[in-house]
Amino acid sequence: MQRLAKYLLLILTAVMASCGGAAAANPTSEAVTNPTTDTSAVSQTSVDLVSQQTQATPVPAAMPTDEAGVPIVARVNDAVITLPEFQRTLARYEQQQPDVADAAAMQAEVLTTMIEQVLIEQAATERGIVVTDEELDAEIQSNTALAGGDQAWQDWLAENQYTAEEFRASLRDTLITSQILAEVTGDLLDVVPHVHARHILVETEAEARDVLTRLNNGEDFAALAAEYSRDETTARQGGDLGWFTEDELLEVSLARTAFSLQPNMVAGPIQTLLGFHILQTLERADRAIPPERLPELMQARFESWVDSLVAAATIERYL
Repeated sequence: MQRLAKYLLLILTAVMASCGGAAAANPTSEAVTNPTTDTSAVSQTSVDLVSQQTQATPVPAAMPTDEAGVPIVARVNDAVITLPEFQRTLARYEQQQPDVADAAAMQAEVLTTMIEQVLIEQAATERGIVVTDEELDAEIQSNTALAGGDQAWQDWLAENQYTAEEFRASLRDTLITSQILAEVTGDLLDVVPHVHARHILVETEAEARDVLTRLNNGEDFAALAAEYSRDETTARQGGDLGWFTEDELLEVSLARTAFSLQPNMVAGPIQTLLGFHILQTLERADRAIPPERLPELMQARFESWVDSLVAAATIERYL
């Protein structure tokens, strides 16, 4: 599942849609939470609910414990994720996706998401991003009203395997993530650098060097792309990749090279998982991003930013 969907876009459907009644009828409410990223301290009530409502995750013999003797499933820099926290989060995830075939893959994904959420919160602290108790109180009151009152809200919490403390912590996670998402992707709402480029994709480095030699001897780029490029989609257009931002291309090295070139410059061979590329930047300009492309670019920017957090972090997984 894509990260932005996990952290934000599926929150309404995962939480409010399951609430039923008035809460599900108001998809614009900001009083939402993320059921897959709860890393709060778990009360004894939560631990009891773990044993009652979900099968205990097998505990490896080497799993360390915290000062209270609670098993730890991961360390993220100076923070820990405990086994009860993980089990509770996994139980909610299983409730939202009951038909997942690969239980081990699901567990790994949930733990990865929890680790990334811890990193997001650590980055938010460094940036001075906070969510106040007053903001949380207002959101919870809004949720309670949408659900139809105190009893209906308590029923929803129980049905979705939340204690009040867990929901509050999970809501804090979501609001922090929303704020940091705005910071990380906010510049995409303005005009941003774009390049217009084209490429030729071949299987081997020898083929790429042969194509590059022919280009240097004056042969037409578009004709060579149509004849040799393995990228069938762009080959028919002479290798044209169109206009794009640095966040848009799946192959990061290709995007960085395109933005490093001046118009009409050619670079290569550039190796990616797809093969070897010969790349030419045709134009450069600052352009506004069309609204229909914005969600995809936000997704790409956010994933790249989270990847950078993971790369710089000290992470130990025990499960």
